Order: sequence, then C-alpha cells, then structure tokens
Amino acid sequence: MKCTISKSVLQNMLGKVQGFTERKSTLPILSHVLMETSGDSLSIKATDLHTSIQVTSACPVASPGSCAMNAKGFYDIIRELPDEDLLFWTDDHSRAHISLGNKNVKMNIMDPEEFPSIDLTQPTGGFAIPVEVMKPLIERTIFSIPTSSESDTKYSLGGALLVVREDKPKSTYIEMVTTDSRRLSIARYKVEGKADTGEGIIVPRKGLQEIKRLMESKEEGARIVLNRDSLYYVSSETTATVRLFDGKFPDYRSIVASETYPIVTRINAQELLGVLKVCVAMVSELASCVRLSFMKDKTVVYANNPEQGEVDTAITSDHTGEEVEISFNPRYFVDCLNFIEGEAEILLKGPQGPCLVMDGAHEECKWIIMPMRF
Repeated sequence: MKCTISKSVLQNMLGKVQGFTERKSTLPILSHVLMETSGDSLSIKATDLHTSIQVTSACPVASPGSCAMNAKGFYDIIRELPDEDLLFWTDDHSRAHISLGNKNVKMNIMDPEEFPSIDLTQPTGGFAIPVEVMKPLIERTIFSIPTSSESDTKYSLGGALLVVREDKPKSTYIEMVTTDSRRLSIARYKVEGKADTGEGIIVPRKGLQEIKRLMESKEEGARIVLNRDSLYYVSSETTATVRLFDGKFPDYRSIVASETYPIVTRINAQELLGVLKVCVAMVSELASCVRLSFMKDKTVVYANNPEQGEVDTAITSDHTGEEVEISFNPRYFVDCLNFIEGEAEILLKGPQGPCLVMDGAHEECKWIIMPMRF
C-alpha cells in the first residue's frame, strides 16, 4: 500500500481510534489498527472486540493495500512530525515507511489477515437518538458507573441502562440510569419516534466514554442509532459501534419517586457547590465525608480533617419537614450539582435514608446519594 496524506489529518484519525484498542489483551493484534487504502481514500479500523471504529479520509492513493500498525506507537510518532504532507507505504507486509521532508521512519507491522473481522456497515434502521440528547444523557450519569477496578455487586453494573418509554400517548422519552450501589443517576429527555427496548438495554462504560468523545468533535451529520444488539455513532467520516451487555438492571423506580420523600430543602445549587468543593479539598480520601445539617432556614455544612482543619459554613435555605443531620461523600454532591444552575431540591426520608437531589427548575435529571454510616 502507498498513499500521501496530511500529517494533521492522519493524527486526527489516529487520535479518534486510540480508545477503541485493547492494550492489556493476550491478543497483540488488538493493540493495533488496521490501515487500508483503496480508490482515493485511507481508512483506519480499531477494535477491542466490544467496541469498534472505522475512520475514513480522502487522500491520493498510489497503490491499494493494508497493514496492521501498533496504535499507540504509530500515533506517538505521527504526533511529533511537522505539520506537512507525508508519504506512507509498506514493503511486503514486513515494515511500514513514513517519509516527510528529510525525516524517514520505519516501523514494524503485523499481518492484516490477523486483524479481527468486524462489521462496521452503517445501520439502515434502528432508533435515532439526536446527539444533543445523547451527550447530556451520558454527561449527567456516567460518573456513577463503577470502574473495572471497583468491586462489583449484583446491584452495580459496569454500564448504563438505556430505555425508551412512552410517557403518555404520542409522547416518548429516552432514559439513562447508572448506579455503583452508593449512588444512582437518572436522566431523561423527550425524543421522536418509538423503539422497543423492553425493560431496557445496558451500554458498557467504555463504549459510552468513547461515544461521548466522538460527539465532542462535532462532526458533520453525526447521529446515534440504537438497534437490538448495538449502539452506533455515525458521521460522514466515522462509524463506531458498541456491543450491548446482557444482564438485568436493578429495579430503581421506587427509590426515585419524589413523593416518598417527606423532607425537602431548597437551596442555591452553586452556593452549596462552592462550599462542598472546599470540603473536598479539606477532607482526606480515607475519611471523605461532610456533615449536612438541614434546619428550618439554613443548611450547615461541616467537614473536619485533624491534619488540616475544618469547614463550618451556613447557607440560607428553605426547609420543610423535620430537621435532620446526615453525613455524605461530598464528591457525590459535587458531581450532580455541577449540572444545576439555579435552585436545587434536596429530598430526604430521614437521618438514615437516601437523599434525592433534583434541579428545582427541571425534572429531567435526578440523583440518589446514600448516606455514610459509621
């Protein structure tokens, strides 16, 4: 294979596919990308067998062909080259050559026949989710998906529940729910059309991260398509797919019902956020908690670290119900208050029960935070 391509274009293509490779696998080929030239374009494919991507760009092709390159090594080298057109070619599937000005680089390659066969055909059907809906759904919920390093329980999954529901006749909304057993996040938005997702499908965390990163590039014609077994990101130059999880998400409907919380505090979200950020800086990782005292006309935030000092701040608030004192991880509050601009509603069941956080102006998003017990 042999082609000429702009260094900046190639770097951008390689940057998009990095997160779709698998460097810890026992299969070395999964840490590689498949480079293919044909007609007048170059395409780059990557997969970890659960998430896959293909990026295509037009460029002059002298001879068609393919090769497998180490994804990170190739990207790191291209990133350091001057921003000019470069010549890329291979010789008998043993080495790849990169030539730019007086710079010549040779890299080892793998046989492209070893690269997994992946189907990246753009879906013709499926349920379309607008990017302007999918992006905030992910942003408002992804932080409460447990990472692979966190211990898993039957009540936590390494993915997000995505379900399409009919609220009332001719009114459809899409809902994303995540939980790590210590907190739960739920976001919902109205959409057009109908989809049969049953009790919902589960999208893995890594797939959501990569789809979110692709949406942030704001590519022309970008859209999200959901079908029975995969979630797709499709644009004029990129096709990515995420295989869905098999599994059952824990029942969460009763815990997010606001009418079951008799104690309500209304407070300026950004003022509370500012105080809690100071608390996060004050408390230690081992004792990461703040005490919130919800009183008739104020909320007192208290944090203590014997090695550094303490925070003791009262914020004016409107409180209904019994006065309670309860300890929480401040980072959990920070994660959700970042998305509330005006008044936040903090709903409680009592000094031992869960806390429901809502945006006072909108009901599209809700967050459940469990108290810390000692």
